[in-house]
Amino acid sequence: MSGGPALGSVGFSLRVPPNWFELDVHPATREASIRDLVRDRIAQVPELQERRAEITKLLRDQAAAAWDAGAVYCAGMAEPVMDGVLPATVTVFLLPGPLGASSDEPDRTAALLPMLTPKEPKDENDTWTRVRVFDLEGCGQAVRTHGVEDLEPEPGKPLRVAQMQTFVPIPDVNRVLLVSCSSPAVAVAEGLFDLFDALTGTLRLEDS
Repeated sequence: MSGGPALGSVGFSLRVPPNWFELDVHPATREASIRDLVRDRIAQVPELQERRAEITKLLRDQAAAAWDAGAVYCAGMAEPVMDGVLPATVTVFLLPGPLGASSDEPDRTAALLPMLTPKEPKDENDTWTRVRVFDLEGCGQAVRTHGVEDLEPEPGKPLRVAQMQTFVPIPDVNRVLLVSCSSPAVAVAEGLFDLFDALTGTLRLEDS
C-alpha cells in the first residue's frame, strides 16, 4: 500500500501488488533505493537473479522518466517472461484543472472531455483510444482513456504502449489527479487493461 503526498487539503492512497516496486524518483536517492529494492525482491524470488541488471535498468529508467514528468508517485513491475522482462508502470500526477473550470461545478468531468480525443483504428495494427466517464469508488466521477498509443519518450525512439489514464477531479479546488498506467507489452494489452483498472480502483482521496 502506498500513501501519497498532500494535495491541498486532500491526500491520496494507492495500493500496488506485492510484486511491484514503489520507486523513489528523486535523483539524489533513487539509484541506491532501486538497488535495495531489486536485492530484496531477488531474495524473495531467486529466479529473478539472472535478470537483475535488466530489471534494475528498467526501474531506473521508469523512475527517471517519472521525475522528469513531474510525478508525485511511481511504482513499477518487471516480471521475467520467456523472452525477457514484462514491464509496467503506474504513475500519479497532480495537474491543474482546465482553464475556466469551477471547483463548484456539480459535473467536474465535462470540462475534461474536450481535452481527450477517442480514436478508432484503421486496421488491426493501428493505434486506438477510447474515452469514457465513470464513477470511481471512493473518488466520485472520473474520466478515463485507454488504448494502444505511439509515444516518443526520446527523440527518434518511438515506443508503442498499452496505456490507461484516469483523470480524477480533486474536491474543492480546480486540480486533477491523473493515474497513468502503461506498458510496452501491447501483445497482452487486454490483460494489462484489467490489471490497470484494478490498480486504479484502489485509489482513494483522503483528508490530510
